[in-house]
Amino acid sequence: MSEAGPCIVRVAATRRLAHSLRRGHDESCQAQGRDVWRTLDIVTWDELVERLFKRAREEGRMSGRWLSGETARLVWERIVRRDPATANLVAPDGLGRSAHRAWQLAHAYDIPPAALQSDQSPESVAFSRWCSEYVARLREEGWVDHALVTGGLEPPESGTALELVGFDVLTPAQQAFLQRIQQAGVAVTRRAPGARRGEARWVQCQDRRAEWDAAARWAAWRLDREPGVRLAIVVAGLRERRAEVRRAIERVLAPHAALAGGPAPGSSGFVLAAAGSLADRPVVASALDLVDAFTRPLDLPAASRLLRNPFLSLAGIEADARARLDAYIRRNENLDIGCERLTRLASERRCPGLEQALRAGTAAVRSWPSRASPSRWSRLWFELLAALGWPGEGLDSDEHQARQRWQSLLGEFGACDDYAGNLRPAEAASLVRELARGVQFEPQDIQAPLLVIDPETCGGMTFDGLWVCGLDAGRWPSPPSPDPFLPRDWQVRRGVPGASAEIAAAEAQRTLDRLRRSADEVILSVPSFDEEAPLLPSALLSDVPRGTIGDFWTEPSVATVSFATRPALEEKVDDRMPRRAGLGYARGGAYLLQLQAACPFRAQAEMRLGARALDDPETGLDAAERGDLLHAVLARLWHELGAQGALRRLSAAELVAVVRRVVAAETDTARQKAGGVMRHLLDIESGWLEARAIELLTADLARPPFAVEAIETGQEIAIGDLELSVRLDRVDRLEDGSLAVIDYKTGADADVDAWLGERPRLPQLPLYAQAAGRDRVAVVAFGRVRTGRTGYSGLARDAEIFPGLKTPGSKGWPEEFESWDGMLETWRRRLETMAFEFSAGDARLAPDPVRACRYCHLASLCRIGETRLSAELADAADG
Repeated sequence: MSEAGPCIVRVAATRRLAHSLRRGHDESCQAQGRDVWRTLDIVTWDELVERLFKRAREEGRMSGRWLSGETARLVWERIVRRDPATANLVAPDGLGRSAHRAWQLAHAYDIPPAALQSDQSPESVAFSRWCSEYVARLREEGWVDHALVTGGLEPPESGTALELVGFDVLTPAQQAFLQRIQQAGVAVTRRAPGARRGEARWVQCQDRRAEWDAAARWAAWRLDREPGVRLAIVVAGLRERRAEVRRAIERVLAPHAALAGGPAPGSSGFVLAAAGSLADRPVVASALDLVDAFTRPLDLPAASRLLRNPFLSLAGIEADARARLDAYIRRNENLDIGCERLTRLASERRCPGLEQALRAGTAAVRSWPSRASPSRWSRLWFELLAALGWPGEGLDSDEHQARQRWQSLLGEFGACDDYAGNLRPAEAASLVRELARGVQFEPQDIQAPLLVIDPETCGGMTFDGLWVCGLDAGRWPSPPSPDPFLPRDWQVRRGVPGASAEIAAAEAQRTLDRLRRSADEVILSVPSFDEEAPLLPSALLSDVPRGTIGDFWTEPSVATVSFATRPALEEKVDDRMPRRAGLGYARGGAYLLQLQAACPFRAQAEMRLGARALDDPETGLDAAERGDLLHAVLARLWHELGAQGALRRLSAAELVAVVRRVVAAETDTARQKAGGVMRHLLDIESGWLEARAIELLTADLARPPFAVEAIETGQEIAIGDLELSVRLDRVDRLEDGSLAVIDYKTGADADVDAWLGERPRLPQLPLYAQAAGRDRVAVVAFGRVRTGRTGYSGLARDAEIFPGLKTPGSKGWPEEFESWDGMLETWRRRLETMAFEFSAGDARLAPDPVRACRYCHLASLCRIGETRLSAELADAADG
């Protein structure tokens, strides 16, 4: 079947509009009962320009190779990065993107090069220099840039007409091109804006979240009553707020997501039309991670991502085994694990699918060259991903589209041979990741009845109902934002968007007028507050009547009905585990009592159920390793010195030499295994250790004479009905024969307050005092090792035996303790209470959640968020 008439090419303002028009055309033809119809020829403006250029090149009227937008951006980023003037910038890539945008604006709005050269601002001078280099690069490589080619394009072929859809305004370059082809006989029309004249009103909401909630309830209310209706919620800046907006709307429209009101299950679909980076799509991010894993040395973070990659071969079947392997390597392996080692571990830890994929990937990599062109790397990566079983099976529509765009991107990367030259594997992987970051990808699916979209992207679309959010005076119109690289006066003269307050106001008015014409019902909402700052309605609403927010979605939701009709249940607080099977030894030592003091549930979960956090691999020394190294250095020093007398006999230079030698000896093993970066980090760590050790030894010189009686001594202690194994950092014997128990601390919480209260925050030293013998201990002190605060902090029986500590009756002595012996007895009672609690299976939630839950990894296990204690956490967060 054929259709008569001219060939009409429709030019849409956005890709989403193009997809919407194409889908609407197909539905219309189906409704007419047609079996065959002509496919709607619809393109964006950039696609039209590229099509006309390629036609002209095929006919011999133009020459050169088309430079895609993504590749042009990379060229600009490299030009900017190579400029000596940008060498000290933190993010030159972002500057390159901004410069590329300025290049496009300058040509779209006909700002001449002479204007750049006459403007002597640092930005314009740098931009003019980059433009010259970019033009020279285009000429050298024979590339054709979109911004430069429009002026030389010939009209479309005879019999073709253009219809523009969704353009609020046209740039000067677009107007000049259209005028030229019209003079050549090409018919150009602009489709009139939506004919619907909405009954508009504006309403006020408490804040932005309240706006989104009200808009979602309005959509639910209409969808429930009119199943075939097409609605839209318009949110300015949607791309930046997409996660917040999605959560707010899902609480209403997806009953399974929350217990808030929502529509019937059949009407719960919506599409969030906010393009994000292609590199952030899970299926593409997984491909990039897999390519990285085989082009760079496999370190622990990369290995962990590989094990959790859901698109790797047999990932679903082996998910549990791979999760256990992930926990194992985090706890037991070095940072640079390597692919061969991971393959062996996969075999040992019952992950045969993973082992097979890794072996296939390793075999594919063996034949790789040391350097190759992008086109060859593109083919090799296709082969690698296929060998790894990527992307698995069961992709949904969005994932399938993202996969197709990724494959297309690899094709575009393969066309960069002349631009990039021969690259090493890691260089090629970095380049394709840059390309993926720059591609804005949005799955083409608008089957859902509700579209959540930004004001610019919905141009040319019509709806049955429309809710526009965020119409406060600070956002409508938005503040002027002239491009920093282009002369301000020329931007105003040419009408560049955002160049001045007047232009921004005209843009906002034009956009609002278009939105009001695009639906039969239009609700415009204004937030009263942004955080705590009050907001005013936009002046653009002066001719719009004010309305009130109706009781949208008053019918109970599925979730609400289910909750209301739930069977009556008995409420029981289950805060106790079975009593320990036997008395005696319990693993965990002093840490057990620390957990029990802070949160009995966490103590039971970690010490009895093994619910420990995943280790977090770090570059360099983590906090635990740094603490172990500090303890080892101080232990070796005092093993050599033995007493304060030996320390006093050292000169200042000799003391520095001794400390430096000990630090070097303790870090020697780590240095032998370390690479270049780790060696540098160890040098920094060694310098810090030397300085802090000398500071602490200097504090020891100011004390009365003492000898070190025990260093890192393990000891068993019975407390309550538990037997705990503890290790005392250091015990000094003082002149009168009494003991000073010292615990080294690098944290900021090493203070006497940590030992106070019925549930002391750090019960280690109270426990160590019991272990060393209450009748002999006369000092308990933290040995603080911290930049700017190194020294001793603690309590002493008498001021003379350890000056600088707090003593009974002195200022700062804890009021809850009447005497030294009374303090030790109180500590014993409190420690025994916590020991008995643990043995009895006490698993209450944290008595002080603000303190205990801040760094806890068990929130999903204890579900404290479902209890009244969550209010305390929320109040603390707000404070």
